[in-house]
Amino acid sequence: VMNAVRYDTPVFAGFSASASWGEDDDWEIAARYTGQWSGFKVLLGVGYSENTAENIAAALPVGSKKDSTFFQAGGYVEHIATGLFVHGAYGREDNSDTLLPGAVTPPNSNHWYVKSGIRQKWTPLGATIVYGDFAEYNDQLGPGALALGATSSTFHRYGGGIAQEIDAAAMTVYLKYQHYNADVDGLAPTVGKLDSADFVSTGALINF
Repeated sequence: VMNAVRYDTPVFAGFSASASWGEDDDWEIAARYTGQWSGFKVLLGVGYSENTAENIAAALPVGSKKDSTFFQAGGYVEHIATGLFVHGAYGREDNSDTLLPGAVTPPNSNHWYVKSGIRQKWTPLGATIVYGDFAEYNDQLGPGALALGATSSTFHRYGGGIAQEIDAAAMTVYLKYQHYNADVDGLAPTVGKLDSADFVSTGALINF
């Protein structure tokens, strides 16, 4: 558990900002915008954080330290009349001062994501959302992979789905498909080749 303080500014013309600090040490700043431009719904956000904490969730192994920075930005734009939308996000983590057991420094990593589709109320139940998405994650290597000799990686995820909102029940039901594919350099020969994977899932979410 981390003790922290946070301040959120009032919203002015759709803009707001926040800042937080948690003991020893983790601090973050962020800015957001929500509004409408010429028939488009627009939501934007950007944030930056620095983490030099020794004990965020659990004690780090002896001989290691966490010292990283993270930048992220994202946005959502929807044409209100047609329901066509696009959502994108980007993040980059700098791990140059992080040290893992065995004097290993993890590589800097980044990822980006894009999702596009249509949102329309085709039935009396509520809005229907049909979408496709794609994501790429680069060099997001954990201690386990680094211990096996991994030096770099690229992970791709793509798919799509359909979601149906049921307004009367504050509920959303969904069906989606995802394909995962990873390439990792430097792994020990005994690890073998990583296979791609496909997932189909369905479920429901109820808002209380």
